[in-house]
Amino acid sequence: MSNGKRKIWMLAALFLAPFLFGKLTAGGPIRLDFQGKRIEDNAPTGWKYRGKFGTEDAVFQLVRDPQSGKRVLKMTADKATGVVLYDMEKIDLEKYPMMRWKWKVEVLPAGADARVEAKDDQGISIYIGYGRFSQTSVSYAWQTVTPKGETGKSVYNGLVTTYWRSMRDEKDGLNVWYTEERNVRDDIKRLFGTKKIPSGLGLTVSTNSQYTGTKAVCYLEYIEFAEK
Repeated sequence: MSNGKRKIWMLAALFLAPFLFGKLTAGGPIRLDFQGKRIEDNAPTGWKYRGKFGTEDAVFQLVRDPQSGKRVLKMTADKATGVVLYDMEKIDLEKYPMMRWKWKVEVLPAGADARVEAKDDQGISIYIGYGRFSQTSVSYAWQTVTPKGETGKSVYNGLVTTYWRSMRDEKDGLNVWYTEERNVRDDIKRLFGTKKIPSGLGLTVSTNSQYTGTKAVCYLEYIEFAEK
């Protein structure tokens, strides 16, 4: 190959690299959004759906937001529950500890309260956790009655432990987009009592209204992980 052709090929490779391999900017966030995705088996491309035995399934859809024109994830739980899961194997929380996300709520499950087992529904929750049978996770939720800023620990069937934080509640505006941010690396280390981030982490987005027998309708535009 001549020097001229080699130079042209190298320039082309540099130009195409961001499209083939993602952004090359140092410290750029890792963003999970829903542009160019589709729903398969009740989950967006790259995610997996899980329901709860004996309970109606929540419905996950991709819709176009009328304000931004972007495709967003819509989740509806009508006396139902369901989650979509994403494998975080390639996301290094030591390098990208800051989790940001953008969400809005249309309908919250009436009377839901994370502090009361029989009313433990949320419009939308975002979990990061690990474990297959015995599971531990942190959760950031848009609650109904549970006050914004409240934190707690819930244990289900002695096998699933969740350290939750109420990010918003029924006093926040409906049909309004909000952007949130948490240092999930520090939260995980503090709450799990460890100096090292556990391996095998997964990201979960959930909606549920089965305990209150009501309805939830919520939206998520993206979740991203960035440097501090």
